[in-house]
Amino acid sequence: MFSGDIEKANNFRSKIIWEEAKKRGIIMEQVIFLGKPLDQYRAFLKIKNKDKFFYFESIPIKPEFLNMSKNWDDKVILKQEFKKYGIPIPNYFELSLFTFFGFRNIEKIFSKLEKPIIVKPRIGSRGRHTITNINSLKQFREGINIASQICSYLIVEEHLRGNVCRATLVNGVLAGFYVGQAPTLLGDGKKTIKELIEEKDSKRHNRVEPIRISKELEDHVLRSGFTVGDILPLGVSLSLTHRIGRLFGGVTKERLDDLHPSFIPILKEATKIVGLSVVGFDCIIPDPTK
Repeated sequence: MFSGDIEKANNFRSKIIWEEAKKRGIIMEQVIFLGKPLDQYRAFLKIKNKDKFFYFESIPIKPEFLNMSKNWDDKVILKQEFKKYGIPIPNYFELSLFTFFGFRNIEKIFSKLEKPIIVKPRIGSRGRHTITNINSLKQFREGINIASQICSYLIVEEHLRGNVCRATLVNGVLAGFYVGQAPTLLGDGKKTIKELIEEKDSKRHNRVEPIRISKELEDHVLRSGFTVGDILPLGVSLSLTHRIGRLFGGVTKERLDDLHPSFIPILKEATKIVGLSVVGFDCIIPDPTK
């Protein structure tokens, strides 16, 4: 069945697209399976002079832009190709729940990567069931259990430090480059993390979403050695989540005009590798202006 309730959208990105569809007078509905809203949608559009439903996942993309020589949504396939052509990537291992058993195997992989590390589904996810800032074997095992809830094939990689940037290229031309930052606190040695979150929320811009103290946030903070009830030491910077941008209480800035020119050839080469007309790459960069 289908639902026209925009509030059931699976993520903020889909909700924004739905809002834009309503502005344009386009009917958009969400797929409901066994009572559960999915990240699958349909929009009633005029296609080749005929009115019909166009079905899509999260983002409506024209069919001609979806022709891929390989499954570039597969993080392992993408990294293998990037490595072959000299595009910088973090060290990683692929995991399969069908062949990956035993504490010794986990320990072996854990020992080969510089900490902290990240575990996430090998295909898709868009930040869902992604566990970052893993520093111990116990956290690694917990991360595997969480990531495997939506995909039996996982990837574990070294956690790079820096801003999460998204580069968008259209027909090989850089069309957008924004920098996203996770909501971050700076300790004053007096207030608890919960109090600092409340203080930060009281001063946020009206276009920035409030920080939600969820289990995901509490677990993320715990991997940094704190609980939300702890006093954050003076001068200590603490990231509250792996999710970035204003939709999660952080910051999003367009930096296309400020991007250092040395990054452009790398992004264009990456675009040639995947061979797509419209493509977006996530890049971890300490300072994209240098």
